[in-house]
Amino acid sequence: MQPGRFLKVLLQLFGNFSIMFKLQKYIITFILLFGLQCLSAQQFKNSTQYLVNPYALTPALAGYTGYSEAFLNYRNDWTRIDGSPRTFSANGFGDVYKQKMWVGGEIMTDKTDILSVFKANISYTYKLQVENNQYLYFGVWTAYYQASVNVGGGIGIDPNDPLIQNNDKLNGSALNAGFGINYQRGYLNIGFSMPSMFGLNDEYVLNSSFKYRVQRQFQFYTSYFFEFNDEWQLQTYGVLYKTANEPVNMDISAMVIYSGRFWSGMLYRTGGVLALNLGGHIYNGFIFNYSYEIGTSGINQGSGGSHEITIGYRFKFTGDNYFESKESSKSRKKGRKSGTINYPEVQDFNYRKN
Repeated sequence: MQPGRFLKVLLQLFGNFSIMFKLQKYIITFILLFGLQCLSAQQFKNSTQYLVNPYALTPALAGYTGYSEAFLNYRNDWTRIDGSPRTFSANGFGDVYKQKMWVGGEIMTDKTDILSVFKANISYTYKLQVENNQYLYFGVWTAYYQASVNVGGGIGIDPNDPLIQNNDKLNGSALNAGFGINYQRGYLNIGFSMPSMFGLNDEYVLNSSFKYRVQRQFQFYTSYFFEFNDEWQLQTYGVLYKTANEPVNMDISAMVIYSGRFWSGMLYRTGGVLALNLGGHIYNGFIFNYSYEIGTSGINQGSGGSHEITIGYRFKFTGDNYFESKESSKSRKKGRKSGTINYPEVQDFNYRKN
């Protein structure tokens, strides 16, 4: 059983949340040490960032809007629990060849009590036009993981335990790679990706004393953008996540957009989580998005909710409609151009009296 699933089973045994909050630090410490020699943490980090930044869903969508972009994201989960997960990430991508080839990258730090994980990846995406208004996106990337367990910050740990070997910290690292493909037809997107292609294999573990292993992952998603008129639009997403030896998880979301500049939406995630988000295009490519997640069942119900903040910048963007692609914007502006029309001159005849 993976540590994440074991944690959920243990915490569900506590019917009194006040007792659970008092004991959670002992529980987290025990679980992290329970699988210390071979640790695999949650890989699909819960996030709503992809609602305004598709690259956060899969690097295969780099350049989807036709602009180079950069984002900062901060998330705090389970705010009522001490030592709860806190995640910071920075990602971005840029055009390297005629809006067909894109290079991107991401760095992420995640801290949960005594466990800290650092991740860095670099990606390459190729955009291929197959028909009018139809595109295929191919993405590949490689990722490096560095995990650290702060043994000195744990509770009830014997420093003489041979497993710990009198170390204040235990470190482990791993390499992995992923790929993704996306089909776009107008406002419809359908995609599949493997964020981590390689499974539990010592060949990709860089430190043999403390093994941090990354499990194989699968992801399927679809989205559609409804444009009712010039003022009102609706963006919808459906995302399925699957990690080896874990159940399937799903996100379903809908976000109402006004004039392409202000938005508000709702997301439901399996496991009893409801997220509300609110954001807007501030000025000249700067955007802000805030999400608050509410637990509706299980451990999430008494966890205190989660907060997530996303700040982004779109380079060389001067329009107002943030959800309009660069290509669509050019076509629209071209269609609205008008020149001076030269009408034939009308001669004025003067009638003279004889």
